[in-house]
Parts: sequence; C-alpha cells; structure tokens
Amino acid sequence: MTANLPEEDRGSALLVRDAMESAMAELPSLHDLVPAAVTQGRRRKARARLAIAAGIACVAGAVVFGSLKLPVGGDARTTVRPATSGTPSPHESVQEPEPYRTPVHVKPTSDDERATANLPPAERKRRAEFQQQAAVLLDKLLPDSVGLIRPVDLDVSRYQGETKDGKVFTIIFSVRPSSDSSGWTRCPDPGALAVKGGSCKQATLPGGIKATSLRVFTDSPETMSTSVRFRYGHSDIGLTVYPDVNAKASAPVTNDELLAAAGDSRFLDLVRYADEHPMQKRQTTIAGG
Repeated sequence: MTANLPEEDRGSALLVRDAMESAMAELPSLHDLVPAAVTQGRRRKARARLAIAAGIACVAGAVVFGSLKLPVGGDARTTVRPATSGTPSPHESVQEPEPYRTPVHVKPTSDDERATANLPPAERKRRAEFQQQAAVLLDKLLPDSVGLIRPVDLDVSRYQGETKDGKVFTIIFSVRPSSDSSGWTRCPDPGALAVKGGSCKQATLPGGIKATSLRVFTDSPETMSTSVRFRYGHSDIGLTVYPDVNAKASAPVTNDELLAAAGDSRFLDLVRYADEHPMQKRQTTIAGG
C-alpha cells in the first residue's frame, strides 16, 4: 500500500496503519461481538418492560384509591363516592324516593290510641314507617276516586282517602292475631245479603289464599262500604274502604278492585311483615265486619 507513495509520505502512512492495527487489536473478535449485542438487546427489552409495568401499576393504584369511600371533615359517616355514569347498566334500576304522606292527626280517644301515644319512640317510629309504606302502596293499588291516601297517626290500622272535591273515605288495613271466628272468610247467607242489597265475591289470592270481598250498606241506607278478608300466617287480614256519609258517597271501589289490590305481591309483603311483627291485638270482630 505504501509502495507507490513518495518517500516523505511513506513514514506517515506507516504510522496511521500501526495506530489502526493497535485499535483493532483491543476489540473482541467478530465472533465475540454477537453474544454481547444479543445480551445488550435483551437488557434493553427488560428495562422497557419494567417501565411499562411500573406505569400500569401506577394507573391501577390511582383507580383503586379513587374508588374508596373517603371521609370528609370530622364526621367519618359522611363519605364521598366516585362519580358514576349517568346511564344505568341493564342490571341497575333507578328508583325515586317514595313521597312522604303527612299523617292525619287525631286526639287519642280510645284505649288503643292512648296506648299508641305512650309507646316508646322506637316502636312509634316503626309503626309510622309501616304506615307510610302502606299509604303509598294503597294509593297505587286503589282507584284514583278514593283520593290521596294518608295515614292516621295514632292508629296503625287506619288511613284516610281525600279527594280533590272534598270527599273523605276512611280506610282500615288491619292485621291482627287470628281470632276463633270460623266465618271470617265466608260469604254471608245469600238470602240475607240479597235483602240488604249487598254483594259478596270469593277469590283465591296468590299462594292459595282464600279471600272474601263484601260490599254492603254501612252507616246509612244510602252509602256502601267495600271490604276484603282473608287469613295469612297467624293473622286475620281486613282491608275496608268506608263511605263518606256527610257527602252521601259510597266507597268508590268494587269487590274486584279490592280483591286485585289484596292479591298484589307488594301488599302481601306488607301483610307478611305485620304478621311476623304484630302491631295490633287480637279481637273477635273488626270494624266493617
């Protein structure tokens, strides 16, 4: 390579060649470079995977932390919940809170009303909550002509339907420990019932419950009440809509309508609760019977 160079440049070329040979001698052979490159590549991949995993862990930690209930202020019972989508999933149902029905207040005049007035606060609250549920449900199940149904505050079995034109219908929803009356679910003698101008209808409610509905003259020769009776568990059940005597208006509900209300699963749920947690005493007769 240096044969064709002038004499003065030949020495410089030899020096450059010697320097390049020395540098090459310090490097590993070509065969040794392959595993080193592979090792270095694997290390870079491992570092990249660790970085990605660390990023995912940070995001997951933030999501979990954000989903926890966080206490606010000094009251640990107050919580902040994570925001949710405005569209419920197919398995969720959005329910509006039931309206509160202002109870009709009465002064205690009977022993039962006086006893209710003297109940412990917790028991009065339990009965009031039951009446609220019953009033709202009866309002849904009975015809609109009965009016807005409200509970009466000192009688767990008593409610009041008030129409826009001022009619007032007393409603009794009673769940009492069963009496010894064998005729509780029977229709009266057809002849006597025909003379009185009433009607009786029997039906079987869900669960094989035998029920009887009566429509008879009550309080005056011009006004009629409608009632349904049946036995459930250890209790006698009665649901009666009375007339508004002052307005000379009969109970605006038929036998069929009252039987349909009594057979509703939601109504039977209330009956089951009252049967398992009695709120009334046993008696041989019920008003309207």
